Amino acid sequence: MTRTPEGITQMQIIHYLKALGAVVGKTKTMGVKRGKVFCFDPYLFRGFPDLTFFYNKRLFFCEVKSPKGKQSEMQILFEQQCKEADIPYILARDVSDVEAAIRNSK
Repeated sequence: MTRTPEGITQMQIIHYLKALGAVVGKTKTMGVKRGKVFCFDPYLFRGFPDLTFFYNKRLFFCEVKSPKGKQSEMQILFEQQCKEADIPYILARDVSDVEAAIRNSK
């Protein structure tokens, strides 16, 4: 894992969720570099959040961003689709965002 601010926050969130007993997984959505060309798998779900987890019999999606990071258009679309389907979507800049979302979910 790269030691980026987002990568560090992802690991903190994963450790927090596992300590709560949640089942959590990380999504690999990055493309691959082939020579000088960066390629995306055309079958990947674009905009899919960084983390997916189950807690208290609920499914959550969590996009992790640095304090100044911004969602892509595809990530915003995915968040809207989650809201329409009544699926919790968390835009997390630190662990406290996940804590609050879990506390406020029913």
